[in-house]
Amino acid sequence: MLAGLCLAFGFVSQAAAQGLPQFVAVVDVAQLIKNHPDFRVKQEALQKTVQAEEAKFRSKQEQIVAKEKALSSSALNPGTPEHQKQMDEIADEYADFEKEAKTMQRKFALENSKIMYETYKDIKQSIGKFAKARKIAQVTDFRVFEPNPLEPQSVAEDMDQKLVWFDETLNITDLIISQLYADRGLQRPAADAAAPKTAAAPLPAGTAQQQR
Repeated sequence: MLAGLCLAFGFVSQAAAQGLPQFVAVVDVAQLIKNHPDFRVKQEALQKTVQAEEAKFRSKQEQIVAKEKALSSSALNPGTPEHQKQMDEIADEYADFEKEAKTMQRKFALENSKIMYETYKDIKQSIGKFAKARKIAQVTDFRVFEPNPLEPQSVAEDMDQKLVWFDETLNITDLIISQLYADRGLQRPAADAAAPKTAAAPLPAGTAQQQR
């Protein structure tokens, strides 16, 4: 173990001598995704499309239900050829409806997955840009939230995080959000900027907390 520590400290010293990155930082990726300017726009557009499609499906479902009710109250006797024919037609319409609904769900799930992937990819690039400018060697994801001891799921999520503790001055989440807007030439919404920050005071270029 002593040899390992010596090697570790030797690496840090060598890295410092060569001007290599030696610092660490923390971000809340969930917050970055939620506050990503493109993610918001794309999600709102997708939600509108989903709502429009759902309205069409509800209308179609209501039409099928109306046919079924009309058949039930008709003069046709169950078991007759004409009654059975209409029952089969309604059953086919239900089957087509369920098939189309599942297809729509898969389509929008893929669209949402694509949005998430593109957002996360952009966030990683933005973090990399920020980190390189400040000689940060590693950025770790940590969900910043207050677990509720009365909710087992909340406690489990908190205990499942790999990073147990960190100095809050290492949290650069708010700085990355601001950079995401700045990179697009956009003004960050005042409500966001005024919200309680998960990040500490800005780190000037070239500085950060040194890895122990």
